[in-house]
Order: sequence, then structure tokens, then C-alpha cells
Amino acid sequence: MLPGVSSELPARSYDVVIVGGGVQGLALAYELCRRGVTSVAVLDRSWPGSGASGRNGEMIRSAFASTEWSRLFHHSLARWARLSAELDFNVLFSPTGYLILASTEDEVRRCAQDAATHARLGIDTEVLDARAARRLLPAANPDLVFGGLLQPRAGFAHHDAVVWAYLRAAARLGAHVFPGVEVHAVSTAAGRVTGVRTSRGPISAGAVVNAAGAAAGQLNQTAGVRLPLVQARLEMIVTEALKPFLRHAVASPHLLGYCHQTGRGEFVGGTELPRTDETGSLNATYELLRDMARKWVRLFPALAGVRLLRHWAGTVSEAPDLAPVIGTAPGISRFYLTIGWVYGFMAAPASADLLAEQIVTGHVSPLIEPFSAQRLLDGRLISESSLVVAAGGALAGR
Repeated sequence: MLPGVSSELPARSYDVVIVGGGVQGLALAYELCRRGVTSVAVLDRSWPGSGASGRNGEMIRSAFASTEWSRLFHHSLARWARLSAELDFNVLFSPTGYLILASTEDEVRRCAQDAATHARLGIDTEVLDARAARRLLPAANPDLVFGGLLQPRAGFAHHDAVVWAYLRAAARLGAHVFPGVEVHAVSTAAGRVTGVRTSRGPISAGAVVNAAGAAAGQLNQTAGVRLPLVQARLEMIVTEALKPFLRHAVASPHLLGYCHQTGRGEFVGGTELPRTDETGSLNATYELLRDMARKWVRLFPALAGVRLLRHWAGTVSEAPDLAPVIGTAPGISRFYLTIGWVYGFMAAPASADLLAEQIVTGHVSPLIEPFSAQRLLDGRLISESSLVVAAGGALAGR
């Protein structure tokens, strides 16, 4: 039994109901309880961490191209450095460094431009030339290593350990987590949220939070909130344990791929196709398996012939600019959103901290203000060019 997970029926009323038991929802429950809001229920239609929180690439950085992304994610990176001690559970955060690999001269120039943004924001990054990058990645195909951007204190953590840590910490502070409870609709009256209708009956609430991951768009619509979100599908692989050859987390915009090697030696990686897959299936596909195999063997030739341990798929919700949506839902008081997360795992410590503060005090942090839902309705999209994922025909990254 997972810590803090209840087999009982939910109560009829809570101060805050969070829909979605992924890392965003669980981290928010913890942050709310830490601020004294102990009447908190987390409802998940499956089990905590069953969605994208347990299916992601585990990588963590704050070195992005835009000021908006960099500031929010740098707040998160600072939290990651002390998260194990704070939650009293080892989340296996490894600050071994994160390299954005440049495989063309244009990508090298972009790395230099991004580094100038980081210097202005006080974020520690270093532009590497081809020789330095090849020393950092001795197993890489040198034809694909023109340089890169290194963030020395970034890295990766273990997604299952993070879910467990937040779940246990939230429960210890008084949160109630209910698996197998499907939320059919958000209830409202006179422009204000009143609760949710669930497979276990209606629940009244002073505030409701949509942290439903890939299902976030459908849940919004039950409350009359219509935002331009799509469901997107991603895939990952894990290989057998290998002799250590990759110390850093690596993102390759050129290959649309991201990877790292665990402390046990497994290679963990995912790649993207140059289009958004909006299907909802969690079945892994041969098309993506072939894409991952070709790209990773091309970058790291020693991976040829290595056996796979696991291959899986996961789904997320995406906004047109791939940026998250954080804060109040347009037109409905006390209905909050933490959705549209393509990079939700690495941002959870910051987004939960800042959204909890907004729910409790009404103060909107300048770090999350740019990510409001209203920006999508107004067409004020956030431009972020360092992502490793394709959207709307334009390449962005993970």
C-alpha cells in the first residue's frame, strides 16, 4: 500500500480538492498542508503517479532560452537541491550536470545566445566548444558534437522516488489521497467553484485544482472553461545496465532526443517525431522504438546491440506554446489550473510552492504570472526555443 493512500470513501466536503495524483497534484497537496490547509483531498482515477509522472525522462534543468521559463525553473532547481532533506526521503536527485548538445553551427550560436540570458538572470551555465563537448561525451559520435551548453548543477532524479516522497510528506501533514476516484465534472454556481462530481458521489470544496495531466482539457470543459489544449503522446526506453559512459543528462535538439544513464548503469532515453502525436494510447509503438534505436545508436555507437528492459508510452496536455498553464481559470473564482505540463516533473517543486501561495494568500508570484490561462485567450504566447519537442510544425525541446 502506498503511504497516505486511503481505501475509504472521500468525505463530503474539503477546503481544497485536487484532481490528479501526479507529481504536480501531490506536490501541491504537500505545499498547501505545509501552509496549514489540512482539509485537502487528492483524487486520482487510477493510482498516484500512474500518469506522466511515472513515465517521464526524469531530467531537470533551468537553462532555457526565455526569461519566463528560466526564472520559474531556476526556482525549481533550487528546491531540488534540498528536496530530499525537506521531504525526509531520498528522491535520488543527481546534480551531475545537464548538456544541451549542439550538432550544427547554428545550434552553437543559439547556445551562446541562451548563455547570455542565463548570465543576466544569474544562472550558472557554460558554452562549450567542440573539443570541450567531446571530452565531456567521449562515447558520442564526434560528427554530432559541435559544442553545447552545460548547466553544471542540473541533472536528473528518480520519478518513482519523487512521487513516493511527495505522497508520504503530504499524507504526514494531513492530506487525504484517494485512488480509483474518477471526477466527472467540476461544479460551479454564480461564477464560483462549488466542488466536483465523482464516481463516488458529489464532493463540495472551497477550491478545486485541475492537475489532471492529459485529461485536463476535458475536465476544464465540464466547468465551461475552453482553452486550446491538445493531448500529446511520448515514449521512452530503458536498456540493460551498462558500464558507465554517460555522466551528464543530455538533450539533443538536432535529434529531438533526451537521455541519461542511471546510477545502476541503465541508459534512459526518449526521442520525438517532428509532429505532435495526439493519440491517447499507452501502447508503445514500433515506429518510435525504431526512431529511438536509430538516433541513439547514431549518437552513441556503443549502444548497438544493447538489450532493452522496458519501453513505454505516456500522455500529457500541451498548450500551443508548450508552456504550462498555472493559476486561476478564466471566469471562475477558486478554480485553479496547473496543466499543460510538458516539463512538469522538473518544475513541480516550484509550481506547487507558488500556486499554493496563490491559493492561500491570493498573491500571484511574478514567476508564474506569465503562465496564466488568460495569455492563451489573448494570444500572448511564450516563445521558448530550447525545447526538444515538435509542436505546430516548429521545433521546440525537452
